[in-house]
Amino acid sequence: SEQARSSPWETNASSIISELFQGRVVSVVRCLGCQRSSRTQEVVYEVSVPIPEANELAGAGPMAESQHVQQSLKAPSWTGVLGLAGKVKGWFVDRGVEVTDCLHKYCAPEYLTGKDKYACEHCKRKCDGEKRIALKDLPEVLCIHIKRFRYDAGWFNGTKNSKVVKFPVGKALDVSAFLDDATSQPVEYQLIGLIEHIGSMGGGHYISYCRHKRKPHEWYEFDDQQVTPVTLAQVERAEPYVLLYQRQPSKGARHDRQVFKNDHRRVQSSIGTYLSSQAPGSPSAQRGDLAADEIRVHGAALRGLYKSPPAELDIVFVSKHWYVRLTTMSQPGPVDNFEYLCPHRLLGSSSVEVAAEPFIPISRTMYQALVQKYGGGPTLSSLEICPKCHAHMRAYNDRRQAEYELVTKYDTKDTGEGKNWYLIDALWVHKWKRYVRAENVTDIRDMCAPGPMTSDRLFDKEDPGKIRSNLRLRIDYIGVNARVWWLFMHIHGGGPSLCREELDIYSKEASPEIELRLKELCGPRNAEFARRISRQYVDDCQGDLTLYQQVYGGAAAEVNGNADHGKSNVDGKTVAPAELEDYDISQVDRDVAMESNPNSADVSPAS
Repeated sequence: SEQARSSPWETNASSIISELFQGRVVSVVRCLGCQRSSRTQEVVYEVSVPIPEANELAGAGPMAESQHVQQSLKAPSWTGVLGLAGKVKGWFVDRGVEVTDCLHKYCAPEYLTGKDKYACEHCKRKCDGEKRIALKDLPEVLCIHIKRFRYDAGWFNGTKNSKVVKFPVGKALDVSAFLDDATSQPVEYQLIGLIEHIGSMGGGHYISYCRHKRKPHEWYEFDDQQVTPVTLAQVERAEPYVLLYQRQPSKGARHDRQVFKNDHRRVQSSIGTYLSSQAPGSPSAQRGDLAADEIRVHGAALRGLYKSPPAELDIVFVSKHWYVRLTTMSQPGPVDNFEYLCPHRLLGSSSVEVAAEPFIPISRTMYQALVQKYGGGPTLSSLEICPKCHAHMRAYNDRRQAEYELVTKYDTKDTGEGKNWYLIDALWVHKWKRYVRAENVTDIRDMCAPGPMTSDRLFDKEDPGKIRSNLRLRIDYIGVNARVWWLFMHIHGGGPSLCREELDIYSKEASPEIELRLKELCGPRNAEFARRISRQYVDDCQGDLTLYQQVYGGAAAEVNGNADHGKSNVDGKTVAPAELEDYDISQVDRDVAMESNPNSADVSPAS
């Protein structure tokens, strides 16, 4: 059942680089004494292959001793029969090697003898061994790096190997012979681009060749700012340094693409017919089709339908990201909708428009067939916005805007209306600036509040009551005036306070100036505003007014430098508001943008 498959939904975070280039190789070491093998897998983003010598292609040397490699070595030898005549021919006419020869060399056994003997765990001693590498999990784009440069005696004595390496341009590259798991079916890649290095070790220039996506017989040369059409013959004459091959989809994958597209068109037509039937007098109903402006996701009727699809349509939703994977990649992977869901298993978006943007509708039958083949889930039968996350985002955006305006109003480059400096960890300020400068969030996953202010990083780990040595202004800490500090305490909490008479963490300590708390946050008239921007309402209760009233009784908690707001029990769960000394930051971010004036403590969002 789908619930039984719940664990695979939660996939690890990935990037476009890992989706396209990440593969896996396996290294197998066999002890020649006990014949036992050990296997180690490694994630790779490119395969770095050597250029074989002539004798390795001619059937001599270690390569010939491996039956596996002998059977898979299909490329003909370019040296012909061994002997002086073959070698002399190679000196004057470089017929080159095939890229498959380089892959064979990469996968050829390496014998571990002498000082390189293998430490066998079973034999409990060093033994002669055999090591080989094979491709385990193939990437969508296979990046083959050809080792043309050698540094035998340091950088200044390096050499470049300019031997011709031939590669298929108009035909597929079959890598099935290099797989760890043998297969009788070809595993084909098509060349889509290459990088060429022109020059020597002393200097050179890189250019690239790329194939047109929609016109595969057209190639282009990219040389800095110049883009020039080239022929296949010109591409084949290039001296490749890096080759990029895209895996070709199987017949089944190509069939799935077409079936998916046909199903999507039928669903769109059904939706159009349904919307037309709901407005009999509309022009679309008279024409018998759906007007273009109505079928767009921003149409009010379509938005309502996506939010609560009628049962007769029997549609579900898949992400456009997965659709792109299906139509462009050989293996699209599981139909993963989990990454789009909020913690409440709904869509944490600010509007139906935002919620609908990443998805397309298909039939439930089509979806079930896809999950059966590729795995995935959960089923998205509607694009319903999560009311809890919507309230949280609204409270978060309102607070961020109010905070921006108040900091802009009260921030100064001196102590302002007070006499003392309030020192804050520069790392926290860096996070705060990123948060306050951001646009209004439209998805719950985009929220980036800095969290409570913390000073733990500024104290000695061995003696928490002692300030660390050699802390620097603007690098490790900055200073703000009393008004800004009290605002930060109300909105973000944290502590303990570091109040000093001078803008120097090692200067004389001072007491917080309570009388300089913001007037906008004090008194009954401002209670509603104080509540709306408080950390208790926005962070602890996530914009839930009912929960806030249960926990805090409907009034914003007073903020002071030594406050402990305690804990409350709601629905059987302990709710702990931010306490002053319960936070820690374990890493240091020294990239803090501050004014060049050494006495400046400007934390203005524009600074």
